[in-house]
Amino acid sequence: MKEREIEKDSAYLDALRLKRTKTLIGVWDYLTLNDILKPTRFKLSIPLINEIVEHYSEDVAILKFRYRITEKIQLHKIAGLMTSLIVRYRPVIPLIDEYKSDREMYANELFAIIHGLSICGEYSQQEIKKLFEDEWFQIWFNDFFYLLHRRNHTPESLIFIYETLCFFKFPRNIASQSQQSE
Repeated sequence: MKEREIEKDSAYLDALRLKRTKTLIGVWDYLTLNDILKPTRFKLSIPLINEIVEHYSEDVAILKFRYRITEKIQLHKIAGLMTSLIVRYRPVIPLIDEYKSDREMYANELFAIIHGLSICGEYSQQEIKKLFEDEWFQIWFNDFFYLLHRRNHTPESLIFIYETLCFFKFPRNIASQSQQSE
């Protein structure tokens, strides 16, 4: 019986790793294809992406065991955990000697925030574009950059930031446990 549980957990974690990796690479592709980050000036480190995904999958396994979680983890929690790991491991690597803009200096923070928003918005580019149209959002976005780059934070504090955003902009993610993803 234990072997079947291990196989089930292993298959579950493999699927989780694949999903997280695809999402990270998808966000990178979005940022480079839309010329938000230039691939001639930055590259995405696949070894660091693998480290992020492995760390995340370990955190998920520990959390599920410790708190006896049987359902999937809420989207804002995924966003907060992943944002903290992206900022910690910094997978966007500069290929340059000098930054030309704040966007370049904050490339990992940009990657982390867009990734978190993508998760909260259930991977909808339209949902994310709507956020950028809101008058308050640019202030929020800039403040979040500052927090991630200059201040101390915990994964839990980032979870609360995304949770608050979800309450106002993605309430369906908060309303039901059945609409969760890992």
